[in-house]
Amino acid sequence: MARRNHEHGFTLLEIAIGMAILGLGVTSALQVFGSGVQLARAAARRSEAVVHARALMDSALWIPNLRAGETHGQIGDGYRWVRSIRAAGPEDGVEPPPEGEMEPEIGLAVISVLVEWDEVTGPKNYRIGTMRVVPKDGEE
Repeated sequence: MARRNHEHGFTLLEIAIGMAILGLGVTSALQVFGSGVQLARAAARRSEAVVHARALMDSALWIPNLRAGETHGQIGDGYRWVRSIRAAGPEDGVEPPPEGEMEPEIGLAVISVLVEWDEVTGPKNYRIGTMRVVPKDGEE
């Protein structure tokens, strides 16, 4: 009686299919990981822009004699900023005094800060704004 050798194992075709499935899984995992890294980087850049904008706004709020105008500059790591200060008007909800009444000694200044930076997907920006009470002679 002849003996048959019953070896159990994988055929070359089964190994090739297994490697293809494993390759697809690894590729998908790397894409998810890469997207996560990109999202984290974009969030970090935006958070840094918020910090810069808040610092620029805070410095404007502490200026004793606030003057109308626009200033701009660059902050390290590719950020650009523009800070504008102007007297508040009707477009901001400030009504002129009724006819015959004296002009008040104080007014409102509108302060706006824009921080811009470049991403792979294109330029991004973050803008904040506020109003501050100023003496009438100190806003222009």
